Amino acid sequence: MGDSRDTDVKRVVTAGDDLVKVLKEKRDINSLTQCLEQSKSLISSCDSDFNEVYLLLKVISNELNDLERQRLSVQEQKQTLQKHEQDDLRVQMMLSMYASVTKIIPNLDDQSKISGYIVDREREEFEKFEYDPSKMTSFDVCNDTWKMVNS
Repeated sequence: MGDSRDTDVKRVVTAGDDLVKVLKEKRDINSLTQCLEQSKSLISSCDSDFNEVYLLLKVISNELNDLERQRLSVQEQKQTLQKHEQDDLRVQMMLSMYASVTKIIPNLDDQSKISGYIVDREREEFEKFEYDPSKMTSFDVCNDTWKMVNS
């Protein structure tokens, strides 16, 4: 065991001697110092680039998250719009059925009065009607409208 320690010590001494020979000249020390300074500069530059890229990745990640939220919002709005369109179509179909059965197309624009058109498809004509609910009872409006439909 003693031999291996002596061998290790001899190796270290030999390596030290070789290093002293290499660094014996001032030019070699200056070159090594310059390499060391350049490596420090390179490490600093790499750290700076890394930090810059890291911050840019954070910004991009935040922007992607914002875009994903907007995409989901647009999808929700699209679904809501489709539901409204389906509801509108359903109301139009109901109004069409109502008009076919009763021959009356109500005017729903002005809620302060009862108005609309009585349609006769066979004769291709229509007659406008309008009632003021404050001047007539609901019963009178209904009877008068049915009289117009049947005539």
